Amino acid sequence: MSMMYFKLMKVFFKENLSFKRILGTDLKSSKTKAIFIIFAIIYGFGSILFTIGLMFFDLGKVLTEAGMGDLLLNFIFIYATGLSIMFVLFRANGYIFHYKDYDILEPLPIKGKTVILAKMTVMMSFIYLTIFTVSAPIAFSYFYHGGFDVVKLLMMILLLLFIPFIPLVLFSFVSLLIANFSTRFRFGKALNIILMFVFFLGIMFLSFSMNFSNGNPIEGQLGFIEGATKYLITSKWFTLAVDDLNILAALGVIGLSVAFLTGFVYLIQNLVKNTNQRSVVTRTTNKKKVTSKQRSILMNIISKETKKFFGVTIYVFNNGFGVIMMALAGIAVVIFKDNLSAFLGEFVALGIDIEVVLLLLLGFLISMVFTSAISLSLEGKNFWVLKSLPIKASTVMFGKMLFNVLLTLPVAIFAIFMSGYALGLNVFNVLIMMVFIGSLCFLSSGLGSIINLHFPKFNFVSETEVVKQSIGAFLGMLSSWLILTINGFIYYYLANSFSFFVLVLLLSLLNILLFAGVFYYIKSRSEVIFSKL
Repeated sequence: MSMMYFKLMKVFFKENLSFKRILGTDLKSSKTKAIFIIFAIIYGFGSILFTIGLMFFDLGKVLTEAGMGDLLLNFIFIYATGLSIMFVLFRANGYIFHYKDYDILEPLPIKGKTVILAKMTVMMSFIYLTIFTVSAPIAFSYFYHGGFDVVKLLMMILLLLFIPFIPLVLFSFVSLLIANFSTRFRFGKALNIILMFVFFLGIMFLSFSMNFSNGNPIEGQLGFIEGATKYLITSKWFTLAVDDLNILAALGVIGLSVAFLTGFVYLIQNLVKNTNQRSVVTRTTNKKKVTSKQRSILMNIISKETKKFFGVTIYVFNNGFGVIMMALAGIAVVIFKDNLSAFLGEFVALGIDIEVVLLLLLGFLISMVFTSAISLSLEGKNFWVLKSLPIKASTVMFGKMLFNVLLTLPVAIFAIFMSGYALGLNVFNVLIMMVFIGSLCFLSSGLGSIINLHFPKFNFVSETEVVKQSIGAFLGMLSSWLILTINGFIYYYLANSFSFFVLVLLLSLLNILLFAGVFYYIKSRSEVIFSKL
């Protein structure tokens, strides 16, 4: 079994984790492209680590001075568990119960549990990458304020390897149940999306309080973290094992996790076989009357993008989350305007305008919507069909770009309008904020189209690879952060020389000018790039 397991692992890792597979391009073909990608990855991960680290460094100091530094370990455990749950809910169904290469693997003389273990190992590698990235800055705060101990660090690393096991076992079944339940209905995919959003928004509602009296949003989670760990014996064992170097507690975490995983692998073999066999059965449906409507090419492309977006659960969830949060923020700002005013008042005391804070928050949410950076890749093996149509490549890219704008801008405008109404902001400031957000949406969407032109990923097994793992998705989000950073620096250095209205107007004009350059590049280069793809 072991030899076959490692052979499968080699194949699966090459298929899912090779640089060429993830990036959609061979770095050896262009040194400039390689340097750009490496810089972008370092910048992106550095930004994430710095942001998380800054919040937890401040919190760690407060907790350690109060003699509660071990609460940081609870954060690590809950975050690792939560991230594992998120990943398993989206990926377990595709990795274990309905994997697309089942018809190739089934006839081979390989034991079912060997395939399951190999598939799970690949999935776990992505989970480990995520939880170690998020846990690193929290661990830094814990050891910096509480004193460094190499044995504690090694114990933490060891136990983090076992934390995802129990969530994997429990929520793999939840993932399968949601998928099977939603497919029984006519609008199954829509129901699946709704169930996922309800689940995660519910978790967010529980974890974040509406108490804005603190500048650090992580502090609002303390109550949730303490409450959650109170009922999780493995969390208590994890804290004891790391903080007190309790060997029995460590063995408890490892033993229970391994027992869950071992039982899971042996018990689900028949279930995996049955679900995969059902997935290869072709089902026929009643013919429906098809009607044809004459529309412009651009509108047809936008319509096609809309159907694609709502037809793929991971696509709508990953890129729709920012849109949903902006819509909810627009409603919440009216309901909780008193608490929000008190929270924003702290920024005013520091000399930061409320409008600036709102623009930064909206800019961050807009960065989470990057359909233009991946929509070309999602054409997959059908890209040749798109190339063969008598449609200009630039028209295709503009259509994909406009879809991203239409998905984002109306909701962002709504959020600004509601914020202006609830907080009593100056009307002219609200109007210029709308102009700025509009320029940001167009510029980030246009940059996303350029990114997807240069970093397409047509060879994928699942849409999840494109939406969550491709370099296009990463750079699409990163480009929006870069625009915000540039705008932020300019605002910071010129804030004393101009009023808010004038300065934001200038920034909007800068973004529009940059978009004009992006527009020209797409119009002039799309055809050439298309011909090489």
